[in-house]
Amino acid sequence: MIKALLAYQEADANLKKIETMLAGSEERKKAMSAKKYLEGVEESVNKLDARAAELYATYEKATEEQIKLKEQESEITDALNAVADEKEAQYLIKKAEELISKIKTLGNKAGKILEEIQAVIKEYSTIKKTTQAAQAQYKENAEKYNALKESCKDEKDSAVKQLDALKEKVEPSLMERYLKKRANKIYPVLYEVKGNVCGACRMELPMSEMNKLKNGEVIDCDQCGRLLYMAEQKK
Repeated sequence: MIKALLAYQEADANLKKIETMLAGSEERKKAMSAKKYLEGVEESVNKLDARAAELYATYEKATEEQIKLKEQESEITDALNAVADEKEAQYLIKKAEELISKIKTLGNKAGKILEEIQAVIKEYSTIKKTTQAAQAQYKENAEKYNALKESCKDEKDSAVKQLDALKEKVEPSLMERYLKKRANKIYPVLYEVKGNVCGACRMELPMSEMNKLKNGEVIDCDQCGRLLYMAEQKK
């Protein structure tokens, strides 16, 4: 039982080597990096859209207020030109000064909003350029990665075929345990116990687990999760 699984794991090393090479390839890394950026860019654009709409509405409101205040200023100026009473003239002058101050404040506010709008437009432009670059990077490296996978296809198919044949020689429940750990990226999966410790992580095993191993059972290491076995003792 153990010999069959060890043979399977040895053959599995060839498949793992191919998988590791593909996963660590520069082509895949660059393609995944570009894909990650492209997946997040929509959210960035939506935020910019919302900010642009908010700024435009604020700018429109400030502009409308400026127009109304300038109309009031014009009315006061006309009234001031026609007034004869000194006190009323002073009142109108004070009102005119207040309006001029408000108009100036609104003008400054509108100017700052315009600056923010320009910054948003600039960010839009930057995103457009980086998006185009990311799209080109993804396309180029996805094609290269697919070509790399294709070049390994025969070797990978051969490894899978060999594993399928070896799988039939392993007890089904043990094979299932192995494959679950392999799927969880635990590899190598099967280790020999060294003395009374796990051959992978060196955790000391309790006597109850050692007894199971001596009886020919395959156990799970509580620390590293690997499958452990004890080699047959030579008589």
